[in-house]
Amino acid sequence: MSLTRELDLTGRRVLITGAANGFGAAMAQRFHEAGARLILADIEEQPVTAVAAKYNAEALFFDQADLASVDRLATQAGAVDILINNAGVLVAKPLLETSLEEMRRTIDVDFVGALRLLQQVGRGMVERRRGVILSIGSQTAFCGGENRAVYAAAKAAIIQITKAAAVEWGPHGVRVLCLAPGRSLTRMTVQTTQEGKSGDRGLARVPLGRWGTADEVAKMALFLASDAASYVTGETLIADGGYVHG
Repeated sequence: MSLTRELDLTGRRVLITGAANGFGAAMAQRFHEAGARLILADIEEQPVTAVAAKYNAEALFFDQADLASVDRLATQAGAVDILINNAGVLVAKPLLETSLEEMRRTIDVDFVGALRLLQQVGRGMVERRRGVILSIGSQTAFCGGENRAVYAAAKAAIIQITKAAAVEWGPHGVRVLCLAPGRSLTRMTVQTTQEGKSGDRGLARVPLGRWGTADEVAKMALFLASDAASYVTGETLIADGGYVHG
């Protein structure tokens, strides 16, 4: 089978959360080009509707901090072949200045809500004995990060649940993976990436000498979710230009 054919997702139902912008919108474009039938979900109704209109996709709205909303999303999406578990928040503040409310929202969105969606969508995949779940993590799970303590902890937890779910669900034909990008030029990170000494120090540690792009992350997500990576599960691919090794 040719690699092009293995990357073909024609007819597969793909749910992408956090699809209104950034990684999610970039992945929507790449998965659409691969022939997928897209279901795009986000808390921002107007932006995700606009992205969905570009790709003849279904737009759904949910709040990942609200578990009832997560459950409704899983029901509304129905049987999906691929889940891109991408929605998240970033509170970029020193740990000593991070409020309890900010800690709880970060954990609720980036771990608890993401875990609940993985569980609910994964339940159907296990029953059908097929499917792929790809969660979007972060390089900070491996090396920490200034002003990102709680975010890094939540993303580290996602990596561990990826390993555990892959072991449990592999016998049922379900692959579970994580993609951990480094700092990339998206709406959520552009200010902290481009401004201040923290950004300068961070860039100096990237062996490739530049920040990543959302499209680079989207192309790696497409590979991992496709049949080209059919023998890969439980793994986290770090895509950070070599930062964690710098």
